[in-house]
Amino acid sequence: MEEQEYFLGVDAGATKTTLFVVNSKGKKIFETKKDNLSHRHLTEKQFVNTLDEIALSIKQDIKFSCFAFAGMDTEEEEKKIVKMIKKSKLGKMVKSDFIVVNDIETVLPSIDAENGAVAIAGTGSAFFAVSKNKTVKASGVGYLLADEGSGYFIGLKVLRAAVKSNDGRGKKTILEKMVFNKLKIKNVEDLVDYIYTGNLKKQVAEFAPLAEKALEKKDRVARDILNSAVDEIEVGIKAVVKRAGLKGNSKIALTGSVFTNKFIMKYLNPRIKKLFPKAEICIVKNSAIGAAKLAIKESK
Repeated sequence: MEEQEYFLGVDAGATKTTLFVVNSKGKKIFETKKDNLSHRHLTEKQFVNTLDEIALSIKQDIKFSCFAFAGMDTEEEEKKIVKMIKKSKLGKMVKSDFIVVNDIETVLPSIDAENGAVAIAGTGSAFFAVSKNKTVKASGVGYLLADEGSGYFIGLKVLRAAVKSNDGRGKKTILEKMVFNKLKIKNVEDLVDYIYTGNLKKQVAEFAPLAEKALEKKDRVARDILNSAVDEIEVGIKAVVKRAGLKGNSKIALTGSVFTNKFIMKYLNPRIKKLFPKAEICIVKNSAIGAAKLAIKESK
């Protein structure tokens, strides 16, 4: 009987981390979720401790691994991450048999596609396209420089609209009451105390779902916020498809919590179809499987 070989895929995000263990045929053996594993928001000790926790949950002997990180854009960041992985119990478990990539590179493998476009819109956002030997990226350089269309982008607009509504600088919106109710606070001063402590990006993104709830109550400010997110996602997809020279029948993969928003999907889908009538739109719910498939590919 042939001995089983196992491969690990880790999708490390700013809000949550998912890991997949698969066999050599890509069949899922084990899956679990952990808290955020962000090299930008955690200290080295916190980062290593989270990896140690992941190591305890894996019972298989791993042949090769792929770690995919949101927002890993530079060679220095990659070196820092590799160093921290090697310090952890998980690093000792997988030895040197692993690769580290940007999380956007695992989405197309999740749907077994070599070419196509990707839009990630979770806590942050990024766009990516592959055509033959050409690879292009857009956005994905952090919340100060980009992240348009993301949960952070929407959440920040929600918070700013609430503050403006409260102090009379903007249109009156139900978002003001919804923000206060969410935190069980009564004034902007309490909101300030909450927002400027802890993981800023994650905490701001947590307010994004309020936009859809406010829109259900026909709030016009919420509609404008969500429309602006649709605009940004459309622009991002259009940019990478054009730069990569993708043909019209390519796959366009969407992944991240923003794409669970019914309003966004209702208005985004027709726009993509209008731009690329022959494109196949795919929703990727979990790209950790793509990281595991990359691990299989890179081990050969």
